[in-house]
Amino acid sequence: MPTLPVVKAYWWDDPTKVSSNFGDALAPYLLKHFSGIKTEWSPIAKAKVVSIGSVLEHIPPSYNGFILGSGRLLSTGLSVVWGHTKDKINLSNAKIISLRGPLSARGLPGCSKILFGDPGLLADELVGEQEKLYDLGIVPHWSDRELVPRFLGMNIKGDIKVIRPDGNPLTVVKQIGQCRRVVTSSLHGIIVADAFGNIPRRLEISSTMSDPKEGGDFKFRDYHASIGMAYEPGKMGKPDRWAVEDVKYAVFDAFKILEKELRRQ
Repeated sequence: MPTLPVVKAYWWDDPTKVSSNFGDALAPYLLKHFSGIKTEWSPIAKAKVVSIGSVLEHIPPSYNGFILGSGRLLSTGLSVVWGHTKDKINLSNAKIISLRGPLSARGLPGCSKILFGDPGLLADELVGEQEKLYDLGIVPHWSDRELVPRFLGMNIKGDIKVIRPDGNPLTVVKQIGQCRRVVTSSLHGIIVADAFGNIPRRLEISSTMSDPKEGGDFKFRDYHASIGMAYEPGKMGKPDRWAVEDVKYAVFDAFKILEKELRRQ
């Protein structure tokens, strides 16, 4: 089978490089591993693929490339950019293969039969099964300065690992897999814990992320809806294993559809 040319792709990236987020940075690794394509980051205007992250509001109505596993940042009723209406994002020119969850599909015409699931649910397959080394992993969102000192101040017994969200994405995935439990304010901290299938996790909404202008808890609700799990911040728990497996198969199918479509072009 011939090798595909390098594909221009968009995922969220901090142009100032002041901060980075391992969840978004997983995009090129997942695209290569599951769709067999090498990518280079590109602005959306020149990108053929958009994947991972709460970036649908970043996409202009003229975009005619592929969308795989991304989601909305804002719920309907909040203003968005690029001239989209308050309650509807116009992506009628895009080829939407999958979205993060069913809440992101609201207000998007023609999305009733697409696949749902965050690509990060396959992150465990990038690194394999991990030996458990830590009793608790603390994974803050890249903008959260409160989570780590709060939980370190609780004098929790056992080995604790503070996991930096701006680290190498594969290293972050491995470190999450090495934890017996995870506390996180990062959406992909939750998703990667779920990917390993045996890690109870607790979501903490930081004050930064509770800002409606930053989407509030919408993306967390969207993800939990995709795996059929009750949304319960502040509570340690695990999703149903088989529900997650079903979504992982859907995500895998989405990557294979993308590969097929790119080979047809």
